[in-house]
Amino acid sequence: MDQYAVVLLSFPPDLPDSPTPHDHVAYDEAAKNHLNQLSHILKENSVDLITFGPQLLDLLNPAVNSLSYLAVLHTLVLPGLATSASREYLLEKLVIFLLSFDSIQTRYAGTHLQDIFTAAGNGQLLPATVEVLATAILKLDPTGSMLTSSHVLLARLAYNTDNIEGAMPVIDKSIVFYPGMANRGDPKYLCDPNLPPPAYISRESGLTTVLKPQNVMEYDMLCGMIYCSRREWAKACEAFERIATFPAREHGVTKIMVDAYKRWVLVNLLWKGSCSENPSPLSSNAAHRYYEALGKPYTTLASLFPSEDAPALKNEFEANTAVWQEDNTVGLVQEVLAAYQKWQVLALQQVYSKISLAEVRRETRSAETGEHLPRDEDVETLLQNMLLSGMLSGAVEKNDDGTRFLTFLPPVTAASLSEHAFAKEIAATALRLRELRPLLRVTDDRLGTHKEYIRHVIKESKRDKSSSSVDPSPGGFGLGSGIGGGFQIEVDDEDLMGGIISTS
Repeated sequence: MDQYAVVLLSFPPDLPDSPTPHDHVAYDEAAKNHLNQLSHILKENSVDLITFGPQLLDLLNPAVNSLSYLAVLHTLVLPGLATSASREYLLEKLVIFLLSFDSIQTRYAGTHLQDIFTAAGNGQLLPATVEVLATAILKLDPTGSMLTSSHVLLARLAYNTDNIEGAMPVIDKSIVFYPGMANRGDPKYLCDPNLPPPAYISRESGLTTVLKPQNVMEYDMLCGMIYCSRREWAKACEAFERIATFPAREHGVTKIMVDAYKRWVLVNLLWKGSCSENPSPLSSNAAHRYYEALGKPYTTLASLFPSEDAPALKNEFEANTAVWQEDNTVGLVQEVLAAYQKWQVLALQQVYSKISLAEVRRETRSAETGEHLPRDEDVETLLQNMLLSGMLSGAVEKNDDGTRFLTFLPPVTAASLSEHAFAKEIAATALRLRELRPLLRVTDDRLGTHKEYIRHVIKESKRDKSSSSVDPSPGGFGLGSGIGGGFQIEVDDEDLMGGIISTS
């Protein structure tokens, strides 16, 4: 065992806390040499590694000797748990590793790390590993901007086990990059801590598997459903819209796109109180027609929602009970019915600044019953729930004669914040901008070398300057630099997600 321990403990090399480019060369070479040694041990002495594995894990520090720890742990856990240690011991070591591994080292053994992520994310070894897997994903990519197969595993595990909160640090991140994107470039040294996520997380590095269009849409669908369970309607709407507008060949739509569109209609009612427009941009007019035909019960419901005809809305719900059940949208449709009267209350502030609860009861109806609420106390309960949720800005008060009334108040804006609260908001915004800067730089570089953009710049340079809509100068193609609509039209949407493997 001693000879194995010597090899396993020989990495990482001693380097300064702030490595220079020269140190990157030394680290990269040392990492590759260590990988060769580990590969030899795994190939020639796997039986010994299983026998002495538990003792070796006790010698290694998962945060320092991450590559070696990963090699031993992978041998003991996959394809099944080894018998040289108890199940509880091995699973404890698995969790400790996922919470503490060195993200730089493990870039060199991406396939093994992905295997460990999969073992944790499939729910077979550790059914309650949502928080652990979420932590591991963000250790690998603190920006959370790169979609990987581990994201899909996490979202699926969180939703199926109803353990949503632990996944939110990952789910709440905005996805900017996808595996296999064109023009991502190959890193010179994997150990460079300043590498953008697409440079080291790829199918080639093993840190993610291939993602097909249905995998990407499944992730967004799971995110949308998770946000629905938290009643975060705006975020749910964005997730469903990404699916409904997903680039499709031959202007077609898939079942998951139609399912997303139906939920998008319902969530818009909950978020905005109406759904008068279609997802924008839709991939084609043909998709628009498909959605209108296949989502007819939903658009009909949406057309009745802004009206004052609560009985008609109730009847439409009851007439399509089988549709809601087949589409598994009963819960969302019931949320829409429950929200109907709340949006009627909000509409009253366009006419009144103060209104009695009795008048609110007479002016509004419940779509769940089609009738007015029976008592003023029921109206007060409704208003208090709206106030607590932040949907309504106002106060329920009592006159000297005992009459209770609702006073509408203006919503909280930046102008109404205290100096301390405003300064806190500015600091939070500045932090978000700093976090976005490296992602913006990578996206700029990628767009600037995209063949379609270069073709567009050449074409535009030949036009009269006065009619040109795009600045062809270098560096003028950032996300916020005003890329012209002409370029957006010329670029095939599927080129922008070149790593998403089509199954059409």
